[in-house]
Amino acid sequence: MASYLVLTSPGAPRTDVDARFIADKFSWIAFIFPAIWLLFQRQWVAGIAVAILQGLVAFATPEPSLAGFLIELALRLLVALEGPAFIARRLEAAGWTLQSVITADDLPTAEMIYDHTTAETADAADTWQPPVLPAATTVATGGNRAAVGLFENYGER
Repeated sequence: MASYLVLTSPGAPRTDVDARFIADKFSWIAFIFPAIWLLFQRQWVAGIAVAILQGLVAFATPEPSLAGFLIELALRLLVALEGPAFIARRLEAAGWTLQSVITADDLPTAEMIYDHTTAETADAADTWQPPVLPAATTVATGGNRAAVGLFENYGER
């Protein structure tokens, strides 16, 4: 199963029919052609950087070597695994709103789940509010401080 990020264009309601679904999963096309895939997805800086890095690796290791193979593999895996997240961040920076994250087997199922949940909640509230961060936690030595994330960071090193 894959997670689908549902983003709507700036100013569009939650029930917008032009919502964009981005599958947050491994992309084989991005793994095989990382620089071209990034450029096709309008990730200009990242695409050019990956193309330059691939060229540098090819130039630095003219003969096949384990180091060159591992660097190229790591670069391809990074783009294949994090490429959809790059697209979602670019859209959010352009003003798109993340409406939902849906876990489904395929895109038609994710669209059906999103349409069903938005139809149920559209009557209850027409305005969507972003989720609120968890309440501050109490630390034995320092009083109330916010703790968001997996590890608590209270200024210690």
